[in-house]
Amino acid sequence: MSSPVAVPAGRRRWRIGIDVGGTFTDLVAVPGDGASWSPADAITHKVPSTPHDPSEGVETGLAQLLARGIAVEDVAAVAHGTTIGLNAILQGRVARAALVTSAGHRDVLQIARARMPRSFDLHATPARPIVPREHVLEVAQRFAADGAAVGDGAGADGVDDAELGRLVERLAAVAPEVVAVSLVGGYAARDAEQRLADRLAAALDVPVTSAAAVWPEAGEYERTTLALLDAQITPLMTGYFTALRERLSRLRIDARVYITTSNGGSVSIEDAIRRPVQTVLSGPAGGVSAAATAWPGTDMVTVDMGGTSSDIGVLRGGRPVLTTTATVGPHPLMTPVVEVSAIGAGGGSVVSADRSGARPVLRVGPASVGAVPGPAAYGAGGTQPALTDAYVHAGVIDPATFLGGTFPLRADLATAALARVADELRDGEVSGSDPGPARADGVTDAALRVASVGMAARLRTVLAAHGEVPERYTFVAFGGAGGTHAALLADEVGVRRVLVPAAAGTFCALGAAIAPIRRDVARTVRTVVGEQNAEALTAASAGLEREVLDWLRTQDVAAAGTVTLSADLRYAGQPTTLEVVLAERPTDGAGAEPLRLEIEPVLRRFAEQHERVHGFVDPTATVRAETLRASVSVRLGEVRPGHGGAAFVKTGARDVRYDGTPRPASVHTLAQDGEASVTGPAVIEKPDTTVLVPAGWTATTDDGGNLHLVRGPAGSGAEAATKNEEG
Repeated sequence: MSSPVAVPAGRRRWRIGIDVGGTFTDLVAVPGDGASWSPADAITHKVPSTPHDPSEGVETGLAQLLARGIAVEDVAAVAHGTTIGLNAILQGRVARAALVTSAGHRDVLQIARARMPRSFDLHATPARPIVPREHVLEVAQRFAADGAAVGDGAGADGVDDAELGRLVERLAAVAPEVVAVSLVGGYAARDAEQRLADRLAAALDVPVTSAAAVWPEAGEYERTTLALLDAQITPLMTGYFTALRERLSRLRIDARVYITTSNGGSVSIEDAIRRPVQTVLSGPAGGVSAAATAWPGTDMVTVDMGGTSSDIGVLRGGRPVLTTTATVGPHPLMTPVVEVSAIGAGGGSVVSADRSGARPVLRVGPASVGAVPGPAAYGAGGTQPALTDAYVHAGVIDPATFLGGTFPLRADLATAALARVADELRDGEVSGSDPGPARADGVTDAALRVASVGMAARLRTVLAAHGEVPERYTFVAFGGAGGTHAALLADEVGVRRVLVPAAAGTFCALGAAIAPIRRDVARTVRTVVGEQNAEALTAASAGLEREVLDWLRTQDVAAAGTVTLSADLRYAGQPTTLEVVLAERPTDGAGAEPLRLEIEPVLRRFAEQHERVHGFVDPTATVRAETLRASVSVRLGEVRPGHGGAAFVKTGARDVRYDGTPRPASVHTLAQDGEASVTGPAVIEKPDTTVLVPAGWTATTDDGGNLHLVRGPAGSGAEAATKNEEG
């Protein structure tokens, strides 16, 4: 790990965040000395992504960013969010893996949770196991819930030398590139399972992953799957992170390197190499993390609308909602991750005629035109229209000012591509009196509507699962198309407030730059929550606290942080649990006062949460704790309000259509001097995104350059509520 570089007095240190998307690679540099900073201090940059080798686009973007006035020696840290592991899993481009498990449990992956993918579809077929059955081998060893060995082996891990030799021979016949070890009850015997993994690694000379080392929580199928996912992407991610280091070295960047993680935090690159599965959902988590840091204490729904999809996240009280039931494709991901729900509706989502039914219907996504060739308006050879083409034809996006005028578009190509879809919807019939632009109008109107309805349905489902409704939330819209579509989505679900960050187009990269250093751990306990067990629960929670603090000392971070202790609780006999906070404790990494859990407040918080989510409480029922959890989080500086703010300067007017009717709309940019508010219909053009302000909406700005869209006139109570909620 690099040592801090001495910087002359008055020199500014920088922390650079990188987010590699399907279309663009975004970079943001923020002051990296740990002090508070303003969004106006950030430097943003975008370059086209390089799908054949994402690190190439990263190197190109960093070189161009540095050329804008950042000295190499002033780079304090580089934080990188990546979806390489996620894409590899979804596309099946992973290492050949084998699994070692306990005797009698060879079918753990086939049985899974014994559920069909669709309960009422008699023809549904289960998902293909993550590794084939012939790659699953057994050993006699297993462990009880208290960690006691059950097998008859003589080795320290319950496997004697003779059995190990036979196992190695069978594994050699499979010729795996990686191996995972997941023994029954291994979560309670981490050291024993790790010893077996180490012995196999020495004998086979391939990476061997212990499931208990990755995540020691009960749930044989989920823990085994997680270990296999981690093992399968280890060679790929190790290679990518090594290549990343080499490219940074070519740029002479000698700084600490962090990788963002699925829980909204970040870890050192060494930690990411040791456990790459923690990075697979880090890309979508970046924007949620940025919103939590920039606007603490606010109930928000984040809408990250990029080139391929729209990712929807939820922050309650300014904290990201985490889940332990996320999936990667059909595979469960049992570690805590920021709950983000994706729908295939982004700027690059294909607008097409679906001919699978009795008559053609319009479809938006989930297929995407990607970075190459991109939407038809890019003029790069693409013939399939995308949602971006609809924005162009609708007049929302000006081809000449797209991305600040650095990426001019072709409106004629967008219109022609949309008109072809209209012809397909008419079964190839083209009216001689119906010119191309008119045919494209109908497709544009339908595409915007279909995208809004699809995102709204997903959003309502996400919030309903937490007993919430959209109306009480503020939208935070970012990504290249977030501000373009946010008000249309808000109208669809009844939300009255939309916030578009100052750096909306690079907000996930900002999230990488300011993501806190964070680690989560867990331990299965399965016990009653009561005064009689207070000491045992306290001791177990204190052990988890020590574990995360020991880890924090390896991350080269001196700032103070917070340890959050929680538990998955349920009524006895109930199949599902609710995570309830036990305690929050500040720490400087050097320890804290002895922990003492108070049971009564814990039970009260559980009852309140159960009432909100399930609609009832049962004071007579026994409450049980299934899993104890701990997380440590260290923030890297604070975001403070900007200085000077910005105002709206009118640059022209044009017709826009977003609800089936063309409307005259004023066009504005942001500058220091101008109008304090804009009433829709209006379009606000920024270098990184275009923001649509429909009729009935009013836009204002704050000192940080963020846009506030409120349904209703300027100065209304809704706008005041937005300002108050954001502190």
